[in-house]
Amino acid sequence: MKKRWMILNAGLVMLFLGTASSQNAQEAPATPDKLARQRTAVALLRTINTAEFVDLSTYSSFSSWEILVSHSEQYFDEFAAMQVHRQQIPESKFGEPPEIMPGWNLRLNVHSDGQGYDLMPQDTTDKKCPSALFTNENAVIWESKAIGCN
Repeated sequence: MKKRWMILNAGLVMLFLGTASSQNAQEAPATPDKLARQRTAVALLRTINTAEFVDLSTYSSFSSWEILVSHSEQYFDEFAAMQVHRQQIPESKFGEPPEIMPGWNLRLNVHSDGQGYDLMPQDTTDKKCPSALFTNENAVIWESKAIGCN
């Protein structure tokens, strides 16, 4: 009797592992282009976080996109000049919100007291599974995807 239970349990474990591995096999890995786009967006968030903290220390307030770009032009020029990001920013210039780079919409909200901000660049190229990154005055970067997307 004990031997039957062990065989049954072993069979159930194998069945469970087979189901789990077949589900993982169906998940498509991110394409190199999507990974490059995401790396560019993360680098942009780091650049914006740096520029925001420079503005906070200089002007005692975080800044809107327009003011931030004018105050910290050198940071954004250095970012755009990096070879890795040139494909994402063809003319080495940022556009006006919402689309600051091809396929990237930016939402930057500075709190009314100027002591905080919320920043979200959204990748608009993948209509099936949209994704976005988030950061704020804590300078932590989060990634999000639409529900149901892996």
